[in-house]
Amino acid sequence: MKWIFAAVVVLNLLLAGLIALQQTPQDDFRSREASPQLISLLPENAFSSIAASAPVASAPLTPIAASMPATMPPAAVVAAAVTASAPAALLAKAAKVPEAKVVEAKLCYRWGELTDSQLARARGGVATLRLPAAQISDSVREEKQAGGKAWVYYPPLATQSETQTLIAELKAKGLDSYIVRNEGPYRGYLSLGLFAKEAGAQALVKRLKSLGFDQAQIDARGQRSNKTTISLRALTSAQADKLKAVQQRLLPGIAVQPFSCN
Repeated sequence: MKWIFAAVVVLNLLLAGLIALQQTPQDDFRSREASPQLISLLPENAFSSIAASAPVASAPLTPIAASMPATMPPAAVVAAAVTASAPAALLAKAAKVPEAKVVEAKLCYRWGELTDSQLARARGGVATLRLPAAQISDSVREEKQAGGKAWVYYPPLATQSETQTLIAELKAKGLDSYIVRNEGPYRGYLSLGLFAKEAGAQALVKRLKSLGFDQAQIDARGQRSNKTTISLRALTSAQADKLKAVQQRLLPGIAVQPFSCN
């Protein structure tokens, strides 16, 4: 019986020790009370100086932020961190730079010289380009065709009496003349002859000058025709190509020539 009683006592002791170990010790706040005479006040700037001197724990930097210079402003570091975490699509959209507009050089061409019949055909071809009227201009040159009649004349003198004296002098040399009475630019001129060929007129003028009548002149009365040149300005490359195609189709013998638009 003794050993049973001893075993019960041992078990009770073990159980009491286990219960004692599981209980949370109570804080003794009275032992932590501070005496008022031991409390002292710190200066107002004490916390700021302590904060300035204390090491600051920083979070690990991203690879981009870690590669930034130490002198970079905080805002730049933040921007770099945001850029590193932004989606690729947003970055591509933000980095897209508007493409510069390419200004195509304007071209200028001349087509001519054209006779009246050729001009009508050329105008029909130019109309297919649908250009504004301000981009098209014409220059006309009057041309005299050889083989026509030639008129020999003497310019009018200052007074009527001087003209009559000249007529008498010409008659004395065997040359006939008369005063032009018709209205127009040659009114008052002295006519000395009309020749079928210019060679005959030149022979008469040569004779008159040898006799001292050096103001005799020739007016070739051949057929007159107009030669027109069409100028086209500020054409695009496509319009210039179309103009050349029209020229090859309508008037292949009269080429279009480029010229400076300035």
